Amino acid sequence: MNSLFEHLSSHDLTWAINVGGPSLDAVDMLAAAGAKCLFIDCERTAIGIESIGPIVRSAKSYGMFTMLRSESKQPEILIRYLDRGIDGIVVPHTDTVEELEQIAQILDYVSKGQPEKLMSIAQIESQTAVDNIVAMSASKAVDSFLIGPNDLSHSMGFKGSLEAVPLWQAIDGVIQELQKNQRLWGIPGLPSSQDKLTTQGAQFLYCTLGQIIQAGFKTFKTSTS
Repeated sequence: MNSLFEHLSSHDLTWAINVGGPSLDAVDMLAAAGAKCLFIDCERTAIGIESIGPIVRSAKSYGMFTMLRSESKQPEILIRYLDRGIDGIVVPHTDTVEELEQIAQILDYVSKGQPEKLMSIAQIESQTAVDNIVAMSASKAVDSFLIGPNDLSHSMGFKGSLEAVPLWQAIDGVIQELQKNQRLWGIPGLPSSQDKLTTQGAQFLYCTLGQIIQAGFKTFKTSTS
């Protein structure tokens, strides 16, 4: 496959693993375990700009794709990350069609008129984005969407709780619009939610290395106190 978009489009499900920090050893271990896509999180982890190049080169040496989440949707920040050789950019807090079009313009600029080489992923994580999802899902300005339940919960007044019924009703409405327009999308997930989310149409699921370690370590724990 030549691009992250082609890979996600041609597979039933891809796990995008948040590596959690600038550890090349973690990249090595995830590659050995069969991971196909790294999620480099510059919004919620300590990964700095100087660490991105080595992480990307390490991932590419194993044939892995890299998806990077910026901490900002400012053009100068996105350009700085796109210049690091990543395969896809996740733009946080995208709320309008106009913002999607701005992302498309940035990718066109960085790629010198060949934006198909880079994947654009708009993160849906606010009530405003939910209210605008009909128009946003119909826009072809970006390649894909990532639904962010945690920040959406805060935006809806639930303070990050993932138990609120209206939250998941809103997410189901977003999913329905994305499916209606045959858009590629992802959402945080775990093995326990994988079947439900893939049935709904998710083509990539986001999880953290920490979640994987915690789940795996449970099988090693003993009953001793």
